[in-house]
Amino acid sequence: MREKVLIVTGGLITSQENSIREVGKKIFFQWKNSKAAWLDRKVKITMAEPLFAFYLEQFYSFFSSKKIPGLLKKQNWHPPSLTEVILATLLQKEGIEFESMEIGLLFSNPKKANYLIQNTGCVFLSTTYLHDLSELEPIVKRFKQKHNKIVLGGALTSILYKTWKGMAEVDLVAVGYGELLLPSIANWIKSNFTSLQTLPYTNLIHRQHSMFLISQTPESRNLDFLETPNWSLFEQNFNTIYYESVRGCPYRCSFCNYPYLFNDKTFRFKSAKRIADDWEYYSKELGITNIICLDSLFTIPRERLLEFCKILIQKKLPIKWTCYARADDLAKEEIVSLMKESGASQVQIGIESGDATILKNMNKACNIETNHQALINCRKHKLTTAASLIIGYPGETNQTIQNTYNFLEKTPPDFYFLALFSTRIPNVPILNPENKKRFSLKVNENQYSMAPYWKHSTMFCLEATNHLRRLDFELMQNKVSLNSVLFYKTMSEFHFGDRGWMLDLQKRVANHTILRMIFDAINLWVDKKLQQDLDVHLS
Repeated sequence: MREKVLIVTGGLITSQENSIREVGKKIFFQWKNSKAAWLDRKVKITMAEPLFAFYLEQFYSFFSSKKIPGLLKKQNWHPPSLTEVILATLLQKEGIEFESMEIGLLFSNPKKANYLIQNTGCVFLSTTYLHDLSELEPIVKRFKQKHNKIVLGGALTSILYKTWKGMAEVDLVAVGYGELLLPSIANWIKSNFTSLQTLPYTNLIHRQHSMFLISQTPESRNLDFLETPNWSLFEQNFNTIYYESVRGCPYRCSFCNYPYLFNDKTFRFKSAKRIADDWEYYSKELGITNIICLDSLFTIPRERLLEFCKILIQKKLPIKWTCYARADDLAKEEIVSLMKESGASQVQIGIESGDATILKNMNKACNIETNHQALINCRKHKLTTAASLIIGYPGETNQTIQNTYNFLEKTPPDFYFLALFSTRIPNVPILNPENKKRFSLKVNENQYSMAPYWKHSTMFCLEATNHLRRLDFELMQNKVSLNSVLFYKTMSEFHFGDRGWMLDLQKRVANHTILRMIFDAINLWVDKKLQQDLDVHLS
C-alpha cells in the first residue's frame, strides 16, 4: 500500500457541476478559509445569477410549450483530466501502482474518497484547478493521514513556490516539468520515503515546512521527447480527450502567466508530425473522435500549424478538434479554411477588449481590426468562436467598456466569456513596479482569495464587477452572443443552426425580473461589505 499512489485532480468547483446543493457546500467550505474575499464572493454571485435563471427556465420547460431542445439536457461523461493521464502514464512506466479520483469526490462520496485515501501511501495532488490557499490548505488537510505522504504539483505551486514555505501536511512540492521530476519521486517512493535524491535536471530545496523539488528546463525547444499520454489506462467510456503540444507562450501580454509556467520562460513545442502521429494512434486504436487542445496557443508557430493541418487532411482522420488561437492567425482566411478542412470545430480567442487603448495597455500585440477580421473569417467558414474578455483592466472606463460592447455587437462571436481583471498571480508584467506606478495600481496581496482587491487610476474592483454584471445582462438581453457559462457543457455540440433558439432562450434567462430584483438586493449587501473591506485593505 505504501508504494500505491492516489492521483487527485480537478478543482473545488468545476464546469461539470449538476447540483446547486453540492456547489453550495463547496462554496461554504472555501469561504470558511478565505480572507478579505468579498470580491471573490461578488464575482461568484455575478456568475451565479444567470445560472439560477437558466435552471428556472429548464424547470419551467417541463410545464410549458417552450420545450428546451435535448441538446441542452445532454450530459456526456467527461474524460479524465490530462494531468491524471500523464501522471498515470509516468507511474506505470516506473512500475508503481495507482488509483485516481477528483477533488469533488470528497463532497459527493466521502465514504469512497476516504477508502481511497486509506488504501494508498502517497497522494499526488494536482493544484492546476485550485485558485488560492483558501482552497488548497483545507483540501490538503482532508487528504493528509498518519500513514501517507502528500506531493503537490501543478500551476498553483508554480505561482506560490518562490515565496511559499509549504505546509506541515505537505511532504514535497514539485515545481516545473513533471516528466523530469517523476523519476526522482518514484525512487523516493520505492525507498519507502527514506531517500529523496536529485537526478539530472532537478534541484532539491528544504524550506520551513516542506521540501521543494524543482526541475531545470529542457535543453531543446522541441517537446517530442515527452511521453505520449496513455489514455487506454482508463475505462473507455469517452470519445473526447485533452491534448497538450506546447509549454509557455512566445507573447508577453501584461496580464498573463502562461509564458512563465513550468518554471520556464522559453516557448517549447512538439512537431507537427509528432502531434499528427499521436492523434492517428488515438483515432485508430482508441476510437477517439474529439480532441481538446489545452495549449496556451495552438496556432503558434504558424508554420507548424499549416504543416499539421495538411498532414491531418492527408490522413483523413475522423477527428474534430478545438484549440486556443491568436486573432492575427485567424485574420488570414486561408489559415481558417485549412483549419476547418482538417477538422477544427471551435477556437477560443483572447479578444480581451474592444478598445484600442486597453489592448495597448495589455501589450496584446493585436488590434481591433485584426480581431474583427478573425471573427468574420471564422463565421464565414463555420468555425465556432468563443471570445474571452477582461473587464476592469488598468485604463478601463465607462467608455472603453461601451467600446467593447460595440465591438461585440458589430462582429459577434458565437460565445463570450467575461472575466474580471485579476491580480491573483504575482510576477506577471502588469504587477511590476513600473506598471504599478504608470497606472497608479494598488493591490492587496492576498493568497487566501482568488480575487484580491485592487484599484487603479480609472477604476476600482467594486465598480468593475458592476460593469461586468451590466455588460453580461446587455449581451444576453440584446441577443448579441451566447454566454459560455450557461452553455459550457454543450459548446462542443454547437451548430450554427442552433444559434437562434439559444439566443431566444438566453434572452428569457436575462428577463427574469423577480430573480433580478432578488440579486439586486444581494449585490447591494455584498457591495456594502466589499466597500468596507476595501477601506481597510486599500486605504
